[in-house]
This record gives sequence, structure tokens and C-alpha cells, in this order.
Amino acid sequence: MEISLREINSGYEEIVLKNINLDIKSGSYNFIIGETGSGKSTLLQTIGFLLKNKTGDIFWKNKNLSLKEHLKEYRENYGYMFQYTEKQFFNSTIKEEIIYSLVKRKISPEEIEKKLDEILELLELSKDILTRSPYEVSGGQKRFIALASILITSPKILLLDEPTAGLDIENKKLFFTILDKLKKSGITIIQISHLLEDVLEYGDNVVALEKGKIIAQGKPFEVLKNSDLDFIKFCEIMNNFGVSTENIRNIDELLERIR
Repeated sequence: MEISLREINSGYEEIVLKNINLDIKSGSYNFIIGETGSGKSTLLQTIGFLLKNKTGDIFWKNKNLSLKEHLKEYRENYGYMFQYTEKQFFNSTIKEEIIYSLVKRKISPEEIEKKLDEILELLELSKDILTRSPYEVSGGQKRFIALASILITSPKILLLDEPTAGLDIENKKLFFTILDKLKKSGITIIQISHLLEDVLEYGDNVVALEKGKIIAQGKPFEVLKNSDLDFIKFCEIMNNFGVSTENIRNIDELLERIR
């Protein structure tokens, strides 16, 4: 397993998550879902080792992160994107924001420019915005800038707190296209989402929380089939009429199966 949580209790001032046991496979796309206050952000921050109020053990590649040398290596291999991306900005220009981590690691200017060009191409960002302030662009652009500042370090794990919130349809599609490419390249993704359609279409695994406890986890279709998602209900109706919906992930695939 890439990441394993064992008997985790965690929170801020008070314990929010209770007795969490969770395994995340390497190269998988995982969603965390639940009502407001269920502990989604707390779980993501616990996985990112951002909370000190914690008991239990977290393992990465079978290495216990309670050991400082393992934790340091782990932190160098993941990227974290907060729900309110502007809170993680602190540089005066977008270019400085994106390349900050590489400068801090004393990467050569030539290598930095090469990586910057690659990231801009991947995210379809224009060089024209590099001299602008990250605080003066649109909310959608802020999300791509935040993602760029993470991806430029070549992380093996992405921890994303509702990264597509506020994106229009076109940019949301681009965002997921990028994440799909990253997953296929072997990157492990753990994302909070409140949109079950996205969970069903892109997820390999989903973790459902309620009042700080895991109430269900597994393949999205199996976990969500008791939800209010209309697509799930439609699939169940099709099953009743003898149309198999096994491994169907979106409406287009369902319509193709029906034909």
C-alpha cells in the first residue's frame, strides 16, 4: 500500500476523526466524501501530517511516519492543495509562486526554466501571466497556479481539497483531464469532493465519512448506489431490465451499453 492509517484519532483542538483505518493503493484515484462537518478536511490534513493532535500510526510505503527521517521523505513526495488556494500564496508574482519550491531546493536556473515550461504546457497556462500577481487573477486561474506550484516539484502523491470548486465547465474538464494523465503516470491522488458525479466518473476508490467515522469505502459505484445520485438510480433500473451496468462510470458509457 502507498499510505495506511491505523487506529487514527485526530483533530484540531478537539478530536474529530475516530478510529480511522484506511489503505490507499499506489497510483489510485481516491475521493473523500461526506456532509459538511463530517471530517473530510481533517482526514486529508491528517494524511498530509499537518495536524499535531493525533494518535495512531500512519505508514507510507510501510515506513512509519512517526520517525522523522521517514516523515521528511514523505513530505518531499506529496503536494497539498488547500480549498482556498489564495491562502497558500505568498509571492509577489505568479512565476515566483510556481517556482518557489525549486528555488528553495537550490535547483539550477536552467532546470527551473525547463520545468516551468513543461508545467505551463501541461496546464495550458500562458507565459503572459507569469509577471502578474497571483492575487489579481480569476479564481479558476488561482487553482491552476496552485496546482502548477505543486506539480513542478514532481510529487508522487497529490492531496486535493475540493480543487475544482468554482471552475466553469471547460476548466473543470481540463483540470480532470490533467489529473487523469497524472494518475496514469503513477501518481496517487486523494481528493475531497461534494460532487458525486465526479466521484463516480473518475474515482477508483471512495471513502465516505459521517461524524468523524468511515461509514463506507470501496469502489464508487458500490458505495454510492444507496445515495441520491440520479445516475446511480438509472443504472439500477437498467439492471432490473437486464442491462448490465458493471464498471459503467458515466452517462455516455451507459448509453453506449444500451445501444
